[in-house]
Amino acid sequence: MKTLLTLIFTGILFFISVTTTAALDVVNNELLDQKHEQVLKMKLADDDLTIFLVDTSGNMKNADKQMTIDLITRFAQESGQAKIAVMSYGNDSQILVEPTTDRDLIREKLANLSTGGESNLTAGLKAAETLAKQQSNLKANLFIIADNAPTTGDTLKKGIYNSKDSHSYKYANAAHEYANKLKSSNIAIRALVYLSRVPDSRRDHTQRFFENIQTHGFFDLTLNHNLDFLFEHKRPDATLLTGQFNYGVQIGNRDGQTQFHYSDDYFKEPRGTYQNDSSTYNPSLATMSLNLELSAWASPTKNDYLVKSDNAKKLLGKLGFEHFEANDGFKVKPTKDSIGAVAAEKKLTIDKEDYTLIALAIRGGGYEAEWASNVTMGKTGQHQGFEKASQDVLDFLDTYIKKNKIKGKVKLWLTGYSRGAATANLIVGELNNGRKLPQVTLASSDLYAFCFEPPAGALENSGVKDAKHNNIVNIVNLNDVVTKVAPNASKFEFSRYGDDTELPTKEKIGNSRYYLLRDRMLRELEKIETQKGYIIDDFKWKKIGLNINLSSIKFIVTDNNRKHILNEYLEKIIETFAIEELLNRDYYVTNHQNSMREMAAALLGDSDNKNDVKILEIIKILVDLKATTEGGVFDRLLLEKLGISLGIDKDNTELSSTALELIGEFMIKHPNLGITLLANGNIINSAHQPELCLAWLRSQDKNYTDPIPIVQNRTHNKNTSEKKTYYKTNVKVEGEKFGTILGGGLTLENDKAELYAIPNEKGQFDGWYKDGVLISKELECDYTVIAESNLVAKFSAKNGAENEK
Repeated sequence: MKTLLTLIFTGILFFISVTTTAALDVVNNELLDQKHEQVLKMKLADDDLTIFLVDTSGNMKNADKQMTIDLITRFAQESGQAKIAVMSYGNDSQILVEPTTDRDLIREKLANLSTGGESNLTAGLKAAETLAKQQSNLKANLFIIADNAPTTGDTLKKGIYNSKDSHSYKYANAAHEYANKLKSSNIAIRALVYLSRVPDSRRDHTQRFFENIQTHGFFDLTLNHNLDFLFEHKRPDATLLTGQFNYGVQIGNRDGQTQFHYSDDYFKEPRGTYQNDSSTYNPSLATMSLNLELSAWASPTKNDYLVKSDNAKKLLGKLGFEHFEANDGFKVKPTKDSIGAVAAEKKLTIDKEDYTLIALAIRGGGYEAEWASNVTMGKTGQHQGFEKASQDVLDFLDTYIKKNKIKGKVKLWLTGYSRGAATANLIVGELNNGRKLPQVTLASSDLYAFCFEPPAGALENSGVKDAKHNNIVNIVNLNDVVTKVAPNASKFEFSRYGDDTELPTKEKIGNSRYYLLRDRMLRELEKIETQKGYIIDDFKWKKIGLNINLSSIKFIVTDNNRKHILNEYLEKIIETFAIEELLNRDYYVTNHQNSMREMAAALLGDSDNKNDVKILEIIKILVDLKATTEGGVFDRLLLEKLGISLGIDKDNTELSSTALELIGEFMIKHPNLGITLLANGNIINSAHQPELCLAWLRSQDKNYTDPIPIVQNRTHNKNTSEKKTYYKTNVKVEGEKFGTILGGGLTLENDKAELYAIPNEKGQFDGWYKDGVLISKELECDYTVIAESNLVAKFSAKNGAENEK
């Protein structure tokens, strides 16, 4: 199973360790000019009435009818609390949905939409005018959805059309005349037409007719069935753009899609005080930054690497950015040490000062072989893989500034998730430490850096907590294993620039408040397209139950003597593994880094690797490995079997042999830590899903909900707040022909050692001894570690099997 491999091979080691005109525009932007893809942008005030006037004549095809229903429903959903009415016109006009903000009611009424008769558009225009006046709205938006020019109703012989245009020209003249009246009544008209459904002989006339009556846009629906709306809302504190964007998580055969809210006003506030003053931490900018980041993930549904960054290109285009660029690493298949990034820019004037706002998003998902870079720690300095990535992105930024002739004052909007967040964090650290960008001026207060679920790539003793790094926002889920690596343990001591802003957890804020906030988050998660639910609270410690026969699935039991806190478990397993197996950076690089790079690139970069893991089978293999180990060397066939059970195909087990040795050795010494990892694999992996982080941010963002004030938990992101002492428990086995043991290794002072005696079918267990004194005859030794210890596990032949001694 690929997700579990992700956890085992990288989560433990270092890294598992998405120009405005009056009302409606067809936005012309170089970032949105792809064939048949246009964005309809409209200003929408809270008191505006939007009327959909639908042609329900007999010409309306079933497919067009359903497309119309979907379009109106989507408009209602995406437009927020705008008041909407739906009317139809055939031989006459009728109201289908009275003005309402009830989205469910709109959906229910539209399900009964029927068609038949002729097209009396004039009657529809009159009825729409009457409805608008009854509502006493200062302004109304009228969408006409049609598949033909009018064919019945009022007539007007003299007008701009004649018999050469169409045999029904008199109806067109009357409708045109009435539309002119509406234009003077502060009603904005948009025409959405299924133009290809019109016969060739009438198509030019039909297009001309609707283009003439519209005031704010004509759109041919048959060119783009999925019309994209962009809403501009005037708020007392900001002008807000609202729309939909695609992000790099696959939902069926397409990319995921969800809502964004953006404002240039987000960048009016200097960034230097956000982390120290919760009143100036901008939750809306944090949410929008994650939106941008997720759009910069490689699209999973596009095979051509030249267009895998299109989601970011389209989103930035909607936000008014220009001169989009993807770096070379985004345009080709990722290599072991590549990095993907995108950039675009727009001009801002703030307090009469001119700025160029540069958006820079680093690919944090869909990066394939770059997993190799995540486990490339290096012997000294910052994390080598993330450091190289940060330098590559800085070089890209330098080139982008020069190529686009950007000069003067700039604001930099930088965002990353996971690997991208670690890269972004090092970039901001270097800029704060004095690194200059070419031909521009960047003040630290004009650097808006958001690092979501970031691993640690900086060195703890390099001033990472200095006040100059307060312009960095690290959004951290304590239950996400990625945020706890690379290790902060002794002889590694990795950290992040800036302080952490923690998402809510039970252990930090208490059960009652956590459940209140969690339920609000879950309501937002339901609105986001995701393949996973929220299962973090289902985490349970697991342990071996040796009173059960090895062939039984109940061999694994819940350890209710421990508090089921995922955060504490992750800290324990990562720190123990780092101290005991990796030892130090030099040892890791010399003995394991190259094979880890090959394994990570081959396995974790393969999205089709989905082998299942059977925990009981793995435990049996570990027992056999321990029993057959000679001189510290594992049996190669059993090691290969372990790899296959963990989800590594047979062809790659040799490639991953040193990693398997690490995992096998660690799980033999700490079986319960390993079992708990395997049993909770899906839960641990789910904590890193980007939709979860997005849902938490949206639940605290006034653009999505009425947020409950949260005291931002900010820490210096050390994995350990105090010095921890580990002691080794050495176990000698007497009577190896009749049994073996699991457990031993390093254990935190005052914690319980994991010690299990496993007699074979011919053997029996005689007890645990320390200094020649029997301390327990239980198969599971309840032994508290206070110093390094030497124990003996004694086995002998079962009664009746004495001749086997």
